[in-house]
Amino acid sequence: MRIKANTLREFYVTLLQAVNTPPEEAGITADALIDADLHGLETHGALRIPSYIKAAKAGRLEASNPPFIEWNKKAVSLVDGNNGWGQPGAVMAVREVINNAKLHGVGAVAIKNTNHIGACGYYARMIAENGLAGFVTTNSSPNMPPWGGREPVLGTNPICFSAPSPGENIVVVDMATSVVAKGKILLAAEKGESIPEGWALDKDGYTTTDPKAALGGYLLPVGGPKGYGLALFADIFSGVLSGANFGNKICGMLGKGTDRAGVGAFMWAIDIELFGAEGFYERMEELISMVTGAKLADGIQRIYLPGEIEKQTADERSLNGILISTSIVKNLNTVAQELGVSPLIEG
Repeated sequence: MRIKANTLREFYVTLLQAVNTPPEEAGITADALIDADLHGLETHGALRIPSYIKAAKAGRLEASNPPFIEWNKKAVSLVDGNNGWGQPGAVMAVREVINNAKLHGVGAVAIKNTNHIGACGYYARMIAENGLAGFVTTNSSPNMPPWGGREPVLGTNPICFSAPSPGENIVVVDMATSVVAKGKILLAAEKGESIPEGWALDKDGYTTTDPKAALGGYLLPVGGPKGYGLALFADIFSGVLSGANFGNKICGMLGKGTDRAGVGAFMWAIDIELFGAEGFYERMEELISMVTGAKLADGIQRIYLPGEIEKQTADERSLNGILISTSIVKNLNTVAQELGVSPLIEG
């Protein structure tokens, strides 16, 4: 069904505040979730709400805790997520890294003691919108083995790069270091759909097209050893460097008892003014023309920049409403009923 973005956002805020989230943190978290929904990333928007609320109700995530800056040393800062919602801590880190880069030319911020921050592209776009080139990564609960292993040690740890461009589009690459993000498998399981071969293995190490078997097994790294290497360094920056949990020390949001996830994240930004912004934009425009003007393969109508299709989706959904599957809406209404709030109504 189609649901207006403002209707869905208000619903998210209501659910978040029902588990004692302060208004500011509820708004920031809802904004990040809605942005994912708008850009067609249902796996990082509506789908996440039930697990988020469950973690907060169980006390694994402390919804009333705001993040804070533990220290700043010139161009480098450390944010403590305070075991609250991941999105407010990540937004705080974005603001800090932008400020650091504007003051010093470059900036880096790590986050520790946080939870799932959502889609990294949301924060990377903020960096680029301020005339900076950026990088964002985070670690996650282990569901992917190192190359050659059969035991999940690493998360699907996403990496994201962004850069401003002379046109309307920000060039942004946001990718899991597994063949596919875990959220897509969760979504397939929710919809009762199968998954392609090569995405994941079952608990016994055999390839599977059953998303539930995949969730009980483990995902495969993209590009084999290359994806493993990227996931490892995402964990080094996000977990080891920041002082957060890493590897199999990370507990998922649906963990046991009141175990904290202890997720970490990391981001850096470079002020393109250092290299001459005018020349940068001219050269970017030239590169973009080369890329999008390349000879097309058979059956292809046009070449898109990374992030361009998602922006088109966001523009369309801003006008016509966010498309959400009926199964996800049903789950959201179940959560609302459990919290004693009004169900989601199409706007």
